Amino acid sequence: MSEPNSGYASAQPESRTLIEEALEYAWDKILAQQENPYPDLKNPELTPDEFVVLLAAERGVADWQPSDSKAQQRKTTANAFSIHSKAGTRYGLKGALEALGFTSSVTRGELPYSISVDGRLGDQPLTADTSKRINSRVTTYKSERDTAVITLSRLHQANKYRGLFLQSTRTIRVVAAEPVPPIYAMDNIKAVAFYSVKSVRIKHG
Repeated sequence: MSEPNSGYASAQPESRTLIEEALEYAWDKILAQQENPYPDLKNPELTPDEFVVLLAAERGVADWQPSDSKAQQRKTTANAFSIHSKAGTRYGLKGALEALGFTSSVTRGELPYSISVDGRLGDQPLTADTSKRINSRVTTYKSERDTAVITLSRLHQANKYRGLFLQSTRTIRVVAAEPVPPIYAMDNIKAVAFYSVKSVRIKHG
């Protein structure tokens, strides 16, 4: 079947009818003259909320929870390909938890085919629901033969400071010994004179 326009390529299968092809061509021409109403339709971070679940299905997100926040849903969808490609690895589990906003470290467990997941919570509450959510994410993306031990803890950040306190004053008074008369000593060759003062006042600043 010939194309209506040599520069037009149909998205329909070869079994399409002439009317189907003509309608597709007409819609393509109409839409080409208008501004795209959804320029970020395929961007999980920017697409409208109602399209995020559709993108998640298109990208094959396995661990989708309607109870997740919008930010968690968008991050999970945006990182879907990376999470899938690294599923079953410790690095993949770490990335899957980061998509939910959890900081974690994933290490090899003490037993064969076991892993240890240390999840550190930031703003998330330490509740049974949080524990179930992390367990669901780990179970979905870990290797099927692996067993996982999950430990949750509260993440705290603190800065260490050192300081030095100096006290200063503008006037320092230094008191010398009691005044004594000048002492003069002289021999046939040399003369030496000693003189003492009562106080010395030093101005600072």
